[in-house]
Amino acid sequence: MHALVIPTQADSILVPSAMTAEIINLPPAMAPVPHVEPWFLGVAVWRRRAVPVVSFEVLTGAGPKPTPQRRAKLVVFHPLPGRSEWEFFAILASADPQPYTVTQELIPVTTATARPLDPCIGATVKLGSTSVVIPDMEAVQARFYP
Repeated sequence: MHALVIPTQADSILVPSAMTAEIINLPPAMAPVPHVEPWFLGVAVWRRRAVPVVSFEVLTGAGPKPTPQRRAKLVVFHPLPGRSEWEFFAILASADPQPYTVTQELIPVTTATARPLDPCIGATVKLGSTSVVIPDMEAVQARFYP
């Protein structure tokens, strides 16, 4: 399976490449949205569409609201199952996502060494010497659309 490892300021996220629509540079500004959850960072323009931008680390309780650095990227995701075809969303990455080919079964990180799991994290696994989290997209969808 072809996948992407998306670095954030707290964790790296492993997702199938097919879930992503595009990786783009961080726009100069995102439109703020009042009265939203802390993990909702604002709205960016992508291909003339308004795309909500999410901080995965805040969504899962892994860290404070990130301060985007110069190398930050937006990873634009295809709409979640059951959503309209135009409901793309983006996750803020701290740097360029890296391709990864999953060729064998992933080794779960033991609960003694893994941080407590948020419902939006399906699993924590080892890629070489690095731990990455795999999002539970059903839980993410439930958090986005309560």
